[in-house]
Amino acid sequence: MNPFKKFFRDERFDMDWRRLVAQGIVIMLIGVGLVLIGTVRSNVVVLSAKELSWLPISGMVILALGVVECLDAFLAKETRDFLQNLQVGVLDTVIGALIVFSVAEEPARFSLMIASYLIARGIVRITLIYAMQLPNAAFSSIGGFAAIIMGFMIWMGWPSTGGWFLSLCLNIEIAIRGWAIIIFALWVRKQKDDNLFQL
Repeated sequence: MNPFKKFFRDERFDMDWRRLVAQGIVIMLIGVGLVLIGTVRSNVVVLSAKELSWLPISGMVILALGVVECLDAFLAKETRDFLQNLQVGVLDTVIGALIVFSVAEEPARFSLMIASYLIARGIVRITLIYAMQLPNAAFSSIGGFAAIIMGFMIWMGWPSTGGWFLSLCLNIEIAIRGWAIIIFALWVRKQKDDNLFQL
């Protein structure tokens, strides 16, 4: 018996899948754009932080995503939606704020925090994929495993603990998040279609 079956009932996903697809595409494009810009111009100075590369911008994006998740939590109709969105939103808001408001620090100081964040996000993503029984779970889990691997790479300091690598990993995580939202939106659409055919 699946212990998550009661938690992830079909009627829980009474949301507009088109809005989720649009949201996922926007987030994925922001992440991909930051990856490309960060790769081409890795030594840029943002907010007077000389060695952080695009890390402050990545922090701002994560902070904004966290605030949106917190707003989604407060607009949620069910308690479990509130708790899930609030947990993710608070984590993103705290990490984003710590990055943005600590731009005077050395990049290595962020390493353990960002490594922990990426590992936690990867584990949560993989857990939710299998708990919700999304189709092609192995394929969908690639993003979660990528986040965990990047977290361990940062933790081990390989290939670098420089700001360019930290921001690259966070930007890849942002792009992966957009991709995961699109996969979830398509699953919600499939659930709605299946429910219509059952009626």
